[in-house]
Amino acid sequence: MNPITVARFRRALSAASAPLVLLAAGGAAAAELEPLSPGRAVTPAIQDDRLYQPGVDVEGRMAEMAALGARFVRVDMRWDLIATRRPAAPRDPADPAYDWSAYDRIVDAARANRMNLMFTVWGTPTWAADPRVPADPSFPAFATRPLSATDFGMFGAAAIARYRPRGVRHWEAWNEPNIPLFMRPQYVERNGRLVPFSPALYAKMLKSFYREAKAVAPSARICGGVTAPAGDPVPSSTDSRIAPLDFYARLARSGRPKMDAICHHPYPITKPRNRNFADASYVDLYNLDALITAIDRSYLRGKPIWLTEFGFSTESVPQYKLFFSQAKQASFLVDAFRRVRPGNRVGIFTWYIWQDNNDWKSGLLNVDGSPKRAFEAYALPAATNRKVIRAGNSVTLTGQIRSATGRTRVQVQRRRPGRWINVGPLRTSADGSFRARLSPSATSRYRVVWRGKTRTGTTARRASPSFRIRVK
Repeated sequence: MNPITVARFRRALSAASAPLVLLAAGGAAAAELEPLSPGRAVTPAIQDDRLYQPGVDVEGRMAEMAALGARFVRVDMRWDLIATRRPAAPRDPADPAYDWSAYDRIVDAARANRMNLMFTVWGTPTWAADPRVPADPSFPAFATRPLSATDFGMFGAAAIARYRPRGVRHWEAWNEPNIPLFMRPQYVERNGRLVPFSPALYAKMLKSFYREAKAVAPSARICGGVTAPAGDPVPSSTDSRIAPLDFYARLARSGRPKMDAICHHPYPITKPRNRNFADASYVDLYNLDALITAIDRSYLRGKPIWLTEFGFSTESVPQYKLFFSQAKQASFLVDAFRRVRPGNRVGIFTWYIWQDNNDWKSGLLNVDGSPKRAFEAYALPAATNRKVIRAGNSVTLTGQIRSATGRTRVQVQRRRPGRWINVGPLRTSADGSFRARLSPSATSRYRVVWRGKTRTGTTARRASPSFRIRVK
């Protein structure tokens, strides 16, 4: 065979092994992959609980999260660790009672990696705690409610005054004030009855924080609520939990504190589902509409929603016993990406957490720092709206390459025995989003791959978890 014939043979073989056009039912030609307008995705975020701990490589961890594709890093700003003694001038970040050193390093590392920060301000210092609350070894000392809501607001003013010039604009006022792990007690006893107490207290705290923040930085974005997903339908003690919908309803009756966005933690109570239970005392990702409906019937109508903690654990822990395999964790992460879209008012979606610790196991990394299967799923989630179709029909593929900077291309691949073949490229929008109509002629397994420069300047290759489309 002469060289020209060899070249033609190879081109024909290549075309036969990677067809972009297949025959649909009825004999008409139909593209296997048809690009659609890519749109955009919800802003991806990650929380890293180790960043403010002593001896941590803050710069390295921030660079890794940026390269993976997070646009925000959520960080606990511990009032009790920064202000171990009462400041003489609480609104002044230069007061000698304050130690900002751990957070200065975090802000510097975020700026170096073009990463946005969201600080979640919580944790009552001993000097600010209400002395009327009896100690309970079952709960940490920082969970004791503050005696004065004003103290909390003035600390917020100091924090925002320090970090506004360095570009920090997003703030959460407290963390999960509807459960005793972060605010206790939740109830008080009156005339032999348990009466909710934390909503009214939190309303005062949020009012103070919001007022003080806006006086320092009118453009600061202050998120309120920051609710845990579940409550106790019938309280049994002063430390019972308050259901999130009840908590927001009581905020409305407690002075209507202002907030620029509503934060919620929709941790799942089951695997992904499409059916919910009547009169539920929880709001997880799969009945999030209940929260949106309740909000839109209240004084907070139309407010954006930030989901600032969410994840699937791969081991059971005392605070969160539900767990799944690492493969399921990756699959469920992608399913969550498919469900949470800008159209349902969610602006920021935070995976909790970056790395497992002894108390929590929903990280993208194991305790030893090795990646779980969800690591790559976070970087390049890709999902279809259906998994089973009839011959001649199609599915819509939606995804996002989060590692990339600006517009780029991804490659859709189909599995053949022993190898992956290219089906076709897709252009992305500026945030890495892509969308296409996928029309398999037979049951097939697909994935999406990308190679390019990450947001930190490194070169990376990403591959989505594969997904199977069954054609009946």
